[in-house]
Amino acid sequence: MRLPTGTRRVLSLPRAGRSGSALLEDGAARRRVLVPGEIHVQMSAFFKFINSSIGKKMLMGVTGLMLCLFLVGHLAGNLLLYVGPDAFNAYAHTLQKNPVLVPIELGLLAVFLFHIFLAIRVTLDNRSARPVPYALDEAAGPGRSVASRTMIYSGLVMALFVPVHLINFKYGDIVGGDLYGLVVRTFQSPGWALFYVASMAVLANHLRHGFRSGFQSLGALCGKTDAPARMLSVVFGVAIGGGFLLIPVWAFLFK
Repeated sequence: MRLPTGTRRVLSLPRAGRSGSALLEDGAARRRVLVPGEIHVQMSAFFKFINSSIGKKMLMGVTGLMLCLFLVGHLAGNLLLYVGPDAFNAYAHTLQKNPVLVPIELGLLAVFLFHIFLAIRVTLDNRSARPVPYALDEAAGPGRSVASRTMIYSGLVMALFVPVHLINFKYGDIVGGDLYGLVVRTFQSPGWALFYVASMAVLANHLRHGFRSGFQSLGALCGKTDAPARMLSVVFGVAIGGGFLLIPVWAFLFK
C-alpha cells in the first residue's frame, strides 16, 4: 500500500495468540489501522459475546426498549381518534407521505423479529439449563409474578397479533383515504372489539414485566432502584396497554 509523502508505517509484531496491527505515523499524529487478522479476531469476539447468555439478554433488552419507544409514539398518534376524523386522517396521511416511513417500518420489523428470535433462544437456553423447571419455579417462591412466568406466551400472542393488525388497518379497505372510518367500522364489530381488547390486555401484562426487565438486562438497576422500577414498569404497562384497549371500547360503545 502506497503511503502519503512524509508518512511511514510502523508494524507491531504479533504476540502469541494475537494478530498484528499497523501504526501510520505522520509527524506527531499516529493512527492505528487494523489488519485483516485483527478485524477477524475482534469480529469473532463480538459474535461470541452476542451469542452468550448475557449478550442475548442485553440485546433482547435493547430491542424491547426500542419497541416500547415505538408503542409510545404509536399510542400518541392513535389518541387523535378522540379528536375526530379530520385530525386523525390528516395525521395518517402525513405519515403515509413521509419518505422515511418505509425504511422506519422495515427497521421496526427487523427489531421486532430479532426480539422474538432472542426471546425464543433465551427461553430455550433457560429450559435446557433447568431440566426440572416446574420444581425450580416453585422453589423461586412468590417473587416471580405471573407476568414474568408468562412472558414467552404473551410475546407469542403479540407475534400473532401484529400481522392481523397490519392486515386490518395498513392493508385494509380504506375508502377514500378515511382510515378513521375503517377503525370505527372494525371496532363496531363485537368480535373484533373483543379480540383487540383481549390482545391489549395481554400486551399490558407483557409490558408490566418487560419494561423493567429491559433496563435490568442492561445493568441499569440496583437494590435501591429496583422497587421504583417495578412500579414504573406496572404503570407503563397499564398506561400503554390500557390506552390501546380503550380505543375499541370507545368505538364500540360510543360511535
